[in-house]
Amino acid sequence: MPNQNLDSVRELAPDLRVHEPRSPHETLAGHEFAARALDKCRASLVGLNGDYEFNCPLDQRFFRSTRINAKAFRDFVATGATDEEVSEWIELRSAPSHSYARYL
Repeated sequence: MPNQNLDSVRELAPDLRVHEPRSPHETLAGHEFAARALDKCRASLVGLNGDYEFNCPLDQRFFRSTRINAKAFRDFVATGATDEEVSEWIELRSAPSHSYARYL
């Protein structure tokens, strides 16, 4: 993975051995499941994921709906990106929603 900054990731990662990730209903860049996927991704990068797995079926719902590649997401998160930076990254790369795409 290019440009990893695991020290920054460690500072941002929740310890999922002790706490749960964010709710699947908490949004990031307007998408449900995204904040939870981000928590699990960060935690897995630095070994704090406990029983939680990044890119589980729940995370895959987010990746399918946005057409974002899970590996590309993980690579970007590994740079130490903040929630705001990840949100901007998602906005730039996500596919328009089906309901919105009808009007384009």
